[in-house]
Amino acid sequence: MPLTKKEIASFREVLLDKREALLGQVKNLAADAASSTESTENSKAPQDEAENASDVYEQNFAFITMESEEELLHKVESALRRIREGSYGTCDECNTSIPKARLEALPFADLCVKCQELEEQGLLARDEDEAFDADDDDSGRGEDGDVDEQEEDEGE
Repeated sequence: MPLTKKEIASFREVLLDKREALLGQVKNLAADAASSTESTENSKAPQDEAENASDVYEQNFAFITMESEEELLHKVESALRRIREGSYGTCDECNTSIPKARLEALPFADLCVKCQELEEQGLLARDEDEAFDADDDDSGRGEDGDVDEQEEDEGE
């Protein structure tokens, strides 16, 4: 059963909130990774091997986590694009409706359960080079995904 306009608007709000949270997380992880790398490189005190290994582990963990968050952000952006195009809630492979319960659990889902299972079994080949479109109409965000702010009291 196709989604109503009200349901799509609700999913859009959920996705916009998720995008905002992910952008903040990615920004914080990038800052933490950069700070950790900089402090390790600028350290004048000799570090023992255990401290070095710990620092390298923390840096790698931050980069891996950031990559995972960016991948999820890409999925959210793709879902917002599908809303704009009018194809949200339809399986990208078989064009059947994605069940509402699945979208409530994974609002960025682009496959129905059957096609998702086929993909996980390696029986469904998909093109992962989908265009990344970071701006969403009517969201108040610029092309970079950040919230556009208007300067107040420019005369001060």
